[in-house]
Amino acid sequence: MTPDLDAALAFYGEVLGLPLRERAEDQLVFDVGASSLHVFRCQKQRTEIQHGEDAASVVTFEVQCLDAEMARLRARGVTFLHESPGRNALAGLSYAAFLAPGGNVHELVERVRS
Repeated sequence: MTPDLDAALAFYGEVLGLPLRERAEDQLVFDVGASSLHVFRCQKQRTEIQHGEDAASVVTFEVQCLDAEMARLRARGVTFLHESPGRNALAGLSYAAFLAPGGNVHELVERVRS
């Protein structure tokens, strides 16, 4: 959810490169493979939280090469909360969180190959 759907359209569509499937007055729907990402308009920006410490919903996007995708998105102005990828050994993932419109936080994840 975000109060600025135009910013969300630019971010998810142009920066992340997700195809827009539908747009309504209070909602955007993007294609993400076999699923869809629904972004709804809300009234207020999310208040600041400590990612990883406070409860929150996070959308994760799986990528083939985390370092390359971080570099691509940084070049497009995306702010990452991690300077370098973290590692979740139990899940077998490397990850990096980034800011999205509305104060939301999402993560890129890469499966770690053994």
